[in-house]
Amino acid sequence: MKTRPNILLVFPDQLRGDWIEPAGKVPVRTPNLLDLARRGVVFSRAWTPSPICAPARACMATVHELDRSPVRHNGENLPLDAVTLHGQLTASGYAVSTVGKLDLLKQRMDWGIDGRHATGPDGDDLRAIGFTGGQDCAGKHDALRAREQGVAEPYMAYLEALGLAELHYQDFLRREPGKVMRPVRETMQTPVPPPPAYANIDPTPLPDDAYCDNWIGRQALRELTALLDGDQPWFLTVNFAGPHEPLDVTEAMQTRWAETVFPPPHACPGHDADLHQNMRRNYAAMIEVIDDWLGRLVQAVKRADALNDTLIVFASDHGEMLGDLNIWAKSVPFEPSLHVPLVMAGAGARNPGMVRDDPVSLLDVSATFLDLARCGGDSGDGVSLRPVLETGKPHQRDFVFSGLGNWRAAADNRFKLVAGFDAETIAGQTQFQPFDPACIASARLYERDADPWDTRDVSSRHPAAAERLKAALTHQCAPVVAAPVSQRMPDPSNE
Repeated sequence: MKTRPNILLVFPDQLRGDWIEPAGKVPVRTPNLLDLARRGVVFSRAWTPSPICAPARACMATVHELDRSPVRHNGENLPLDAVTLHGQLTASGYAVSTVGKLDLLKQRMDWGIDGRHATGPDGDDLRAIGFTGGQDCAGKHDALRAREQGVAEPYMAYLEALGLAELHYQDFLRREPGKVMRPVRETMQTPVPPPPAYANIDPTPLPDDAYCDNWIGRQALRELTALLDGDQPWFLTVNFAGPHEPLDVTEAMQTRWAETVFPPPHACPGHDADLHQNMRRNYAAMIEVIDDWLGRLVQAVKRADALNDTLIVFASDHGEMLGDLNIWAKSVPFEPSLHVPLVMAGAGARNPGMVRDDPVSLLDVSATFLDLARCGGDSGDGVSLRPVLETGKPHQRDFVFSGLGNWRAAADNRFKLVAGFDAETIAGQTQFQPFDPACIASARLYERDADPWDTRDVSSRHPAAAERLKAALTHQCAPVVAAPVSQRMPDPSNE
């Protein structure tokens, strides 16, 4: 193995942690990820630092928890002068590339056909935040906004060249989230139907080759091939657009799942069983496409005889409620929203087939990259997983944290503490609510295994555990950095 490994991060959007084959919970098909797990380490209790796109990705980029990150909701961009994981890798001699939906500069709406955000004084603001190569594209909903505003964007430009852009645009208009916004508690207690982004399970009119994640996969394979031909150690993050809603799949993707039966959503009053099966089938079909591209990327590394020199990581920015508790998307402190897949294999992973249930944060993934790349300096709020990969020893992290808007959460292996979550908040607006650290005093404590849906506050039965987690959360949230002024209010899709 090289002294400093290459790093391949395959990073789908909105993939919940129990919807991969290594988790063994649902009948998804991810054979390439299962193979990766057999050759590496599965972290079965990984959390996102924030269950929404831009904050989660900015936390990973800066290696800081939400309260020390410059991005608190989807209306904010990563400052160009931020110290990032990618900038540190670049400074240490890595070639650093990205492909797909990066979501660090999303509110600028200036991707350009080349995806380099080339509107700044140096003409390349993707480089300003640390990327020497690759391109950034819009997410599913933002691509529509770009078309409406006449903004150039790589994927829509590709569809335009094929004469498919208007067809795709009109199809997505039918899938856009409804504008009726309800409190979280109302959706949990009444038979509210799923929004159009989920309930519209019709196939996309696009051919398979033009489907967004197949286009991203081809860009990734091209970028990976160039990196493998170079003489520098490299880092590549492949940011797939799926399985983020809307649940758009091609007819061929949908057909492969027509007979699969999934567990129904948990505590979803009055749900339409057939509709929920079809929504879950479409979600699984998107995951299958991403897994197929994972296999192709791994094979490209193998053909270049670089498997032993490359750390391959599969994770996601946050989860997806998928109708559990009659909640859709993310943003809430329930496990399907917080729990993300995390599998690491290849260079440095010397305990094949190991499963660890230690508390792990996505920030630890960033810290691991900095550690293996020998970047030196401060790894922020992350704790490197390198000792776990190399020796199989327990991860040296006592608590994991997550938060968004008015709530924060902390957990250890047994207990989970949630502070400030207000179920009366309008769904989709949680991210814009201020957080008051005083709410930690009245936080609720749950037993993670015995009560996975957070229904029973056990703080009076376990006061020592409650106080321990409250102290950890108080320390993590203080001092709370003032959030920057919003740059653009995002669409209610919370992409």
